[in-house]
Amino acid sequence: MPWDINQDANLLKNIKKNGFSHVTFYLNWSDIENQKNQYQFSHYYKYLDAIVNSGLSLIMVLDMGGRSYLDENGKKIPDASTVPAWVYKDHPDSVMKNFSGEYQWQLDFTDDFIQKKSTEFTEKTVLHFSNRYPGKILGFSVGLQEEHEIKYGQTGYQWRDYKKSTQNDFSKKYGTPQPVINYNNNIHLGPQKIEPLLYIHKEYRENRLRDATCLYSKAIRKNGALAMGYFAETFTSHDAIYATGVVEKLADCIDIAVIDFNFYDGYKLVPDTDVLPTLANYMGSLGYKQIMVGAYAEVWERQKKTHELIPVINRTITQALSQSNVIGFEVGGFQRQATAGQSATIDTEKLSAIAIKPANDSPKLEKRRAKIGILGSATNFYVWHGERSAGRNTHRDALFAAYKILNSQPELDVHLIGEKNLLQDDPIIQSLDAILVPHQTALPQSIKSKLATYWKNGGALVQDMRLGEFDENGKPTADWMNDVFGISKIKWKNKGGVFLINGEVLRLKPSRSLYTSYASITPRQGYKLLATDILQPENGIMVRGERTLVFGFMPQLIEDPTKDAWRKIFVQEIMNVVPQRANSVQVK
Repeated sequence: MPWDINQDANLLKNIKKNGFSHVTFYLNWSDIENQKNQYQFSHYYKYLDAIVNSGLSLIMVLDMGGRSYLDENGKKIPDASTVPAWVYKDHPDSVMKNFSGEYQWQLDFTDDFIQKKSTEFTEKTVLHFSNRYPGKILGFSVGLQEEHEIKYGQTGYQWRDYKKSTQNDFSKKYGTPQPVINYNNNIHLGPQKIEPLLYIHKEYRENRLRDATCLYSKAIRKNGALAMGYFAETFTSHDAIYATGVVEKLADCIDIAVIDFNFYDGYKLVPDTDVLPTLANYMGSLGYKQIMVGAYAEVWERQKKTHELIPVINRTITQALSQSNVIGFEVGGFQRQATAGQSATIDTEKLSAIAIKPANDSPKLEKRRAKIGILGSATNFYVWHGERSAGRNTHRDALFAAYKILNSQPELDVHLIGEKNLLQDDPIIQSLDAILVPHQTALPQSIKSKLATYWKNGGALVQDMRLGEFDENGKPTADWMNDVFGISKIKWKNKGGVFLINGEVLRLKPSRSLYTSYASITPRQGYKLLATDILQPENGIMVRGERTLVFGFMPQLIEDPTKDAWRKIFVQEIMNVVPQRANSVQVK
């Protein structure tokens, strides 16, 4: 940004010296079209010329998301944003409202006038800078809201958009008022409020976001540039308010996708090295051909703990870069406060600590690896919006832990898949030997039907527990696909239990991470109990059928000293249910 360069004369030289090849630079609509229909680009020349002349290339963010405006020295200008003031003045109804009826800085990207003017800004800006810096711009990204990611913004827990025209459009399409969702759902409390329009509302908001993003992508591509998109971390308690499930609908419109993580879950710092590699894998499954990972330290910096995070960033980026379609990484939030009252500038000393070591090539196995798909359901995370059972998001923990454990097995080739892959009969589904559904408790019937078809066609199905116990609107179904998994009865247990597994006795203890202890399962005829309750031998917590396996608990989340034994069982029993053909095909 301009203030970074103004505050540090050696900044660009040091960025280049530390091995970085690109700088991300924001182009504010309010700077370029400060007066309606008058486009001025020279304001940025001295900064962009300096970047390019230093040997660095550019990623350009077209910022029209309503972010607070900072001047060239990093000072915040009151009542100003990256959207031209004349837009707000002349077209006050072109911005979004939250469900309390309060105007927001974010523009309504479905508004005809906004689409026309913002598309003109996009086309003219892309053409101008592509001509001025040929071969020096990796791509252009559209900033649709304050954090420049492809999502809806929020102020507090206030969903957008609820302006009158949006409410009228929703009512016209569906014959009912737009729902107001001003509450959280937590699975440990049992059945929650059923929101009959939750899934319809999800699709409505995502589709509007998709259509706008693809419109801007077309404007970028029109002049031969690549369209980039920044995506927020998904599979979180905040997915519904942001509509992050739109990531499953944009692979055709985005040339380079950047998946972000700031090592913070909205409540506490999260030094997790596995999030970005896991999400990069998911993006690849969705069809994104070129992926970057973004690691950001701003929350850690505010707590003066960036030095603790840097080794985590180094490891997580190294892991992500081992994936074939991950082409690079972006880091941010490495700031230092140079002058009081100004935005911080980049701290090159911290930046110099970023040291990425190329991952070693994995040894080639003589036998084909079993290919496992792990289903992450956008619908599930929408239903459990605001989830904090046991102080965490249990659905997310089960999903990410399952991926981490299975992906560490050299004999497995693991892919995090989405609902899109199933609903569109994506070729990746036909290539899978098994699909694991880890604590995705709310699913549309359409997804259950696709899973059943996959099983009938010869694939293996595994769940830890509660697969689709609720539908896409949070209504209980009392069905974990019982017919497929051979479940006759389920009885919840609040205390621990003792089980016989392959002649070995193991104790399952209550754990906060399990939030509800376990489900004692009575199998149907023809299905086998693998973990038998010693006191009630007709029941147990693991049932196997023909290419099916169901757990009555989440072995990947056990935290007590028996966790290694349970995780070993988790892996081994999944391997046992995979069709034998997966282990007998030679690599050519």
